[in-house]
Amino acid sequence: MPSFIYITDVFCPWCFGFAPVMQKLVERHCFPVRVLCGNLVDEPEETSSMGTPRLRAFFQRLSDTTGRTLGENFSGLLTEEGSVVMDSSRSALLMAALKKLAPGHALEQMETFQDAFYKDGRDVLDLAVQADVAARWGVSAEDLKQALASEAVRDKAKKEMDEAEDILGDFVVYPTLFVKTDDGELHAVARGFAPFEDVEAKIEAALASGDSLNAVSGSACGLDGTCCIR
Repeated sequence: MPSFIYITDVFCPWCFGFAPVMQKLVERHCFPVRVLCGNLVDEPEETSSMGTPRLRAFFQRLSDTTGRTLGENFSGLLTEEGSVVMDSSRSALLMAALKKLAPGHALEQMETFQDAFYKDGRDVLDLAVQADVAARWGVSAEDLKQALASEAVRDKAKKEMDEAEDILGDFVVYPTLFVKTDDGELHAVARGFAPFEDVEAKIEAALASGDSLNAVSGSACGLDGTCCIR
């Protein structure tokens, strides 16, 4: 059976915008989904760094393009007073811990924490916030704390981030969605945000012909709003 490999990041704004598209694709195809965490914020960074007029204009463009509006509380994170730290290695650790404690929900877990950040304006690296959100999958605060401190979980998080980097190669864009066909070939059907119809067409083409589709691209960027593909 074909499967999806989805490379994303808790702090990726285009990934937040892509979530409804991803949900429709999973419902349509019922493929297994393997979620790998990227490394968008490779060095700890304050959310207040995104509070510039240019970045605020970018967030409006994001909403206009994807149809997903960032929450009012997210604006508070862009101020000096409300600023919190972003760090992709720590969010990848969180995702690895949840995979261990509540397996089978990786896509939902990733998208829920993206919502917690971009919709609810919560500090998703704060343990109390993490525990509050993780409770919906029956994960206790103590179990989560222990998993986050586990060397095995840390190793798993690093291995998955390294794997994501290897798969992406020189074309590091979040989100990136691959279809893995029965012959083991990976076909990139979305690099950056793309509408459902566009991605669906690429999936059908990959399944029908097996042709490599690794040049597919859509809207994507870093947290500074640059590198957008129009």
